[in-house]
Amino acid sequence: MLAKLFGLASFLPDLLNGLLSWLNKKEDTAVVENNNAKDVSVAIVQSETSHGAVVRDVTMAMMSHPVFWVAWGIGVFPVLLYHGAIYFVSTFPMIGWTVLKVPHDELAFGQMVVGSVFTLTGASTLVAGLAHAWTQRV
Repeated sequence: MLAKLFGLASFLPDLLNGLLSWLNKKEDTAVVENNNAKDVSVAIVQSETSHGAVVRDVTMAMMSHPVFWVAWGIGVFPVLLYHGAIYFVSTFPMIGWTVLKVPHDELAFGQMVVGSVFTLTGASTLVAGLAHAWTQRV
């Protein structure tokens, strides 16, 4: 019986070493995962920062182009001024103005014009972003 106890006692240090090495390996894996998470987080922040800078540059380039302002001057500003005048007149009825109902055709035209300009703005931003990425690649 004493021999069995000594045999078990000699097996116990090997069991403890195996357990400790398993725990150390598990801790090392957790440390590696945390380092990877940190690297991924830093990369995401850097990517979003550069994306914001590119969007800003493209927007500034788009707004500095005369075609952008011509399109807005022809299509968007008149619609906005028309609707703004209606809202102004309806806000101050004591001046004596009466607000007529906006014609259905004008509402449809206003929606089409403003929607088209915003769609063109988005599409030109996309095209400019692709062109910027292409020029940076070469």
